[in-house]
Amino acid sequence: MELKTGKREKDRTLIRSIILVAIGIVLIPIGISLLPMFGLAFLVGAVIAVCMLAAIYPWISVLGKKRINVLMSAVTDNNLETMRFSGAILSATKEHDGFDFDPRSVDPESVWFGPQKVRPIDDVSDPQVYERSLVDINNDGIPDLVLYFDGDSAGVTASDKEACIWARTRNRNLVFGCSQVKYDYESGLNELLEYK
Repeated sequence: MELKTGKREKDRTLIRSIILVAIGIVLIPIGISLLPMFGLAFLVGAVIAVCMLAAIYPWISVLGKKRINVLMSAVTDNNLETMRFSGAILSATKEHDGFDFDPRSVDPESVWFGPQKVRPIDDVSDPQVYERSLVDINNDGIPDLVLYFDGDSAGVTASDKEACIWARTRNRNLVFGCSQVKYDYESGLNELLEYK
């Protein structure tokens, strides 16, 4: 099933890529017509190359990402009238998930959430905060990474039924995961955290 938030990101990337390719195509005949003037032709050729590379790069980046398991929940703070999201980057084992993944391999400062790419609310660069963020949600003996995000800043609202997290591992590999969001405080990740 295509996740709504992830699809929205892909749609935006596709539109940007189409625009950049169109600019590149329009500039090709201009570059050819300027061939007698080598300097201008070179400049136009460079612009075409930049447009094409900028159009292709996001797709190379997406293909290079490894999909991981995440769990998302949200709760509204009635005092502040904001939506706060809790997101868990889950561990995985080859026996259960078909691949191995340890959330402790994620660089917590690289994590971002939602269309607006917001960082976690808490200062995860603080070792004590980071240690508190490691909680074994799925009871496999491997700590999961639980982080909190401001939904309003992230561009995610109660109408979004799914949300995505992106990050880099400590050895700079890209990872991402999407999950349906539970908005009921008594269900999903929020309920699991109550008992940890």
